[in-house]
Amino acid sequence: MDEESHLRERSDAQPHSPARNRAATDADYISPMRTSVENGSGTRRYSSAASRRSNGSGVLSLVPRSTLAQCTQGKLTLAGPGRTPQLQLAQEPFVQPGYADLNPSYEQAFNARPVWSLAKPLPRVVRPSMVPTKDELLQNLANAQHPTENSQRLGLDVDPNDIEQGRIDKSTDPRKMAAQVEDARLQRENNFMNKILTGDSTSARQTSRVSRTSSARGRRPLAWDLPPDQLSTVQEGDSPGNDASERPELGGDQLENQDLGATLDALLDVPELEKAGYPEDLHPLVQELVEDEVHNNHTTWSVIRTHHREALAEGLGVFVQLTMGFCVDLSVTVADQGNPNTTAWAWGLATMMAIYICGGVSGAHLNPAVTMVLWFFRGFPKRKMPEYFAAQFIAAFCAALVAYGIYYEAIQNYLYHNPDTGIITSFVTNSREAWVGTTTAFFNEFMGTTVLIVTILALGDDQNAPPGAGMNSLIIGLVITCLSMCFGHQTGAAFNPSRDFGPRLALLAVGYPNTLFTDPYWLYGPWVGALSGGFVGAFLYDFFIFTGGESPVNYPLERTQRALTKSGMGWRRRLQLK
Repeated sequence: MDEESHLRERSDAQPHSPARNRAATDADYISPMRTSVENGSGTRRYSSAASRRSNGSGVLSLVPRSTLAQCTQGKLTLAGPGRTPQLQLAQEPFVQPGYADLNPSYEQAFNARPVWSLAKPLPRVVRPSMVPTKDELLQNLANAQHPTENSQRLGLDVDPNDIEQGRIDKSTDPRKMAAQVEDARLQRENNFMNKILTGDSTSARQTSRVSRTSSARGRRPLAWDLPPDQLSTVQEGDSPGNDASERPELGGDQLENQDLGATLDALLDVPELEKAGYPEDLHPLVQELVEDEVHNNHTTWSVIRTHHREALAEGLGVFVQLTMGFCVDLSVTVADQGNPNTTAWAWGLATMMAIYICGGVSGAHLNPAVTMVLWFFRGFPKRKMPEYFAAQFIAAFCAALVAYGIYYEAIQNYLYHNPDTGIITSFVTNSREAWVGTTTAFFNEFMGTTVLIVTILALGDDQNAPPGAGMNSLIIGLVITCLSMCFGHQTGAAFNPSRDFGPRLALLAVGYPNTLFTDPYWLYGPWVGALSGGFVGAFLYDFFIFTGGESPVNYPLERTQRALTKSGMGWRRRLQLK
């Protein structure tokens, strides 16, 4: 059998994917990366579309490979080039016909909703503090005829278009830079809010809803994918399920003639958010950018899991991480080998495993300090925080009990010949030596958590040098290994309140004395030290590197104060406090 016939038989025998070519049959399926060419004898032969091309005379010629400089667009960094389309297609799985019809969530776009994950770049969201209030918007609209008014007051001759794009020249006078920054912010906010008020937010939604365009697997067409003749019609001024009075559309001239109060209240006011049924942590501008999820609810439990999937995934990830970590600490202790590098490597690899387990669902925070930092600096929804905290602490408690049970006989044999100090330090962190003072122990946890959060935010910044797909987990695992080696000698390196508090409760449950809580380290070390270090680390990264507007560091202080005040009012209203 010649090579061409062999290639044809291999292609005919390959099963077809409905998402790649639903109309194709088993006999004529052709891989999207290969094209067929008829030779003189009528026999088909296949060539790779990625490596060959046809010139004007019909002769196939080789396509030159992309150089490293071309892949990185001339920006050579230690991060290396990005993934090629060929590599992405090579990693796509086979999908049997009809699978997506029975499991519709499989076709859900990766970015249909934001996931604050340590396994990939962090999402970019519009936070309430980034949006002007009604009074600010009315004032800005009144001054719309003077886009560079603040700059002109200082005698600056600037181009409004350059100012809006943030092209501001350096100056020895900070007042000149501040005036141009203010003009740029006002123009951007005016343009954005005008789009919202006139209903022209389609482009924003399309930009924010990123789908799997690079995936070979097909998906159901969305509204903006359909041709105009297939779209359902809605009466002008109306929207499905709403009256025209609820969503008025205002043109540029109508803004001066109609009352903007009701419109802006509906868009910006918190009580209106609750009446509209939006999640309390999401601004309506954000809500329109988040696509509803699709779930495979085959059983009653699957419905329950759908509503608590993120917390359940977070708990499983923490359980695996801490069970592995406690077991390796116990194995080193009871074997009396005393090699701290063994435990450091195991904790790093256990963290990597946990991120791979739940990173795509819950984000694999694994740490209340990480959750709080992502809430304050990256817009993680605060309504999810109680479930995350509960999952992290309960999983830590259960992991300690499981590890203790697995090593129970080894622990009893060890205690027969040694004091219980080694067993306690295998589960909790504390001042390992008598000469480690309070200040040293505090800053040991503080500095370790600071470096951890700086690194996490750097890996999650898509404008820095994010790793390739799936590499975040490995890198963060190596970071934990390095931090354990650097800071583990004096305190044990918790960097995590739940990792220390859960095992303390577990040791109390199996009969250890309450002296575990008489030493105040449990409070100022893994709690105060870790939480304060996390917030300082996030501030340092955002202050020196991060440019996104979702960070409080990058928008005016009065906006942050306004957002905190509104959040406090919301909590008081929920708790029925005055």
